[in-house]
Amino acid sequence: MSKTAFIGSGSMARAIIGGLVRHGVPGEDILVVNPRNPKSTGEVQEMYGAVPSAPEAIREADTVVIAVKPQSFPEAAPAYRDFIAPGALVVTIMAGIGTQTVEAAFPQARVVRVMPNIAMSVGCGASGVAPGKTATAEDVDKVAEIFACGGVAVKIEESEIDEVAALSGSGAAYVYLLIESLRDAAIEDGMAREKAAMLAKQTLIGAARQLEAEDVPPEELRRRITSKKGTTEAAIKAMTELGLPEAVKAGFRANKRRSKELAAGN
Repeated sequence: MSKTAFIGSGSMARAIIGGLVRHGVPGEDILVVNPRNPKSTGEVQEMYGAVPSAPEAIREADTVVIAVKPQSFPEAAPAYRDFIAPGALVVTIMAGIGTQTVEAAFPQARVVRVMPNIAMSVGCGASGVAPGKTATAEDVDKVAEIFACGGVAVKIEESEIDEVAALSGSGAAYVYLLIESLRDAAIEDGMAREKAAMLAKQTLIGAARQLEAEDVPPEELRRRITSKKGTTEAAIKAMTELGLPEAVKAGFRANKRRSKELAAGN
């Protein structure tokens, strides 16, 4: 039975492991390595049955997921290089670090880069999967299958990774900000916080489920509930006049700029 090793045991590693386990991968086939934080690997074992492991155990894995913070990679790479088996498939989920850098760190491996998001933890993630120079089509298919366990996995070119990061990688935070703002507007106008929070949350859930169920563009769903000269039209007009669509686009592009800065080591 093949094994998958995770270097790192943070939120994203846990989300991916949870998806694998929910789709039938035995916990004993998942190795979790984080020698600096044995408490964290113990938590992952308790949650999913994954096996806390020493770095040497990585040699048993045919797939190795690099799930450390980007700023930790220069230190982590030499520490783990000799434990990655020749011909292993290395999957990196680090923001701002390209496959070329990971390939140079682990020349014995094939590399695929993924930009996931945290909604993988509830089975509703959105991931972009990009091959490195030496990765095969079969490698990309395998990695896409892993990440599809936690939602949707879309095959992309690495040149598109910054767009994926700005869109789905961070996009949930933008949506949460909108829900926060709706909740706070209701509170400021006199509604009890608990009621405002419940209604704002359910509005997001309902809109997302309807978008999924009806398979039509969001602008069509918006038009359906925007009666001419009605209250929704008045709200949309006020938001548009204050620049909401342009603010969202500005945030998207600021995210892309920061990704490029991280890639340059800044």
